Amino acid sequence: MCEGGAWTPGLAAEHEASGKAFLKLETSIPDGTASEPAAKAEDVKHLFLPVPVRERQVARSSVPLEDGGFGHSSWLPLFVVLGATACVAYADYLVRSISLGYLYVLPLCLSAVLLKRRITFVLLGISIFFHDLFGPPYSTVETRAFHNLTALAGFACVVLLLQYFVSQRDALFEVTRRQRDALMKDVELAAHVQRMFLPIAEPVIAGFNVSSMISPAKVVGGDYYDYIPRSNGTLELVIGDVAGRGVGAALLMAATAAVLQLEVRESRKLPDIVSRLNRELHALTGDSGFVTLLLGELHPGSRRLRYVNCGHNPALLFRANTAEASWLAATCVPVGLFPTLHCEPEEVTLAAGDILVWYTDGLTEAENERGLEFGRERLLQAVRSNRGADARGLVDLIYDAVTEFTGRQSFDDDMTIVAIKAESD
Repeated sequence: MCEGGAWTPGLAAEHEASGKAFLKLETSIPDGTASEPAAKAEDVKHLFLPVPVRERQVARSSVPLEDGGFGHSSWLPLFVVLGATACVAYADYLVRSISLGYLYVLPLCLSAVLLKRRITFVLLGISIFFHDLFGPPYSTVETRAFHNLTALAGFACVVLLLQYFVSQRDALFEVTRRQRDALMKDVELAAHVQRMFLPIAEPVIAGFNVSSMISPAKVVGGDYYDYIPRSNGTLELVIGDVAGRGVGAALLMAATAAVLQLEVRESRKLPDIVSRLNRELHALTGDSGFVTLLLGELHPGSRRLRYVNCGHNPALLFRANTAEASWLAATCVPVGLFPTLHCEPEEVTLAAGDILVWYTDGLTEAENERGLEFGRERLLQAVRSNRGADARGLVDLIYDAVTEFTGRQSFDDDMTIVAIKAESD
């Protein structure tokens, strides 16, 4: 089911467990240049370099990938093997009645796993020497030679067999590491392409201050937001949350963004945009994927916001003059869930100082170490306590409130925040 907290039976969804890692993307540039759909890929790449809050570290394999294991990088394994050999030799020296030569296999096995091959064969010779020196007396030279040769053959067989399996293990880990590194490069490329669907700069619209941030739980995510100016002077704002996480959600997010861009630029009405988007996504995914979506049309002159909420989290509307809040709840089911979708728009009028906060459920469902969720009440408190801040400040302060509550800067779900504040006349 969808991860939109606004869609409860009838309109809600269950959540999936997810991974870690965090990347915060700022969507402003110093000169406030407006987004251009035809911007060159290199320009977009330059503008979308992520600002890491905590560097994402990809752990390299600690498994030895060269012949001889990790003994070449540390003296400790050598000391361990030499100590084990000495202990066996001392025991062989103390017990004169029988031969303890078979015990030399133990340090030789350690050497075969931990040390280079040539060191192992040197230790093999040392073991045979100790075995001959401290073993029981032999009646004839032939018996002594035969005993040492059979010990050498047995030790060598064990060492060679073990080294063969170690080399096969190292080769397997090397192939796995290369495949993993190649996959990580592909995922990072997918993350870069995904960021190209996000707006380059915060919009400049008379009477309003708008800002946003996105924090994917993984390298790629299923959250999406955008500002799309229209020729009639209005501004389309959208925030979406794709069911699921990871690469699959990112691909569906990219499809959603592409369709929305095309539909909005055709100057269609909100119900038509949602209906056509629903038809395209349902044809693409069938019953296997859907998107919660909040799509709004902001009219700067009258300060009216017409919107449709397709199963998304209820947006927070904070009234500056009364310090009261209301929630713009879902008006229809998520997009792509059924073959057809009809969603009637609703409308609110914003006064000077009023604040709208759109978000995905990664915000309200962020948990602390005791399993408590951040929730809508804490979101409201963060907005009420910082009502004097501009949109950029609100986004940062809300994010700081979440990280302070959870005690961490990486989250289990993608998190997106869009703040819209009506400025004074």
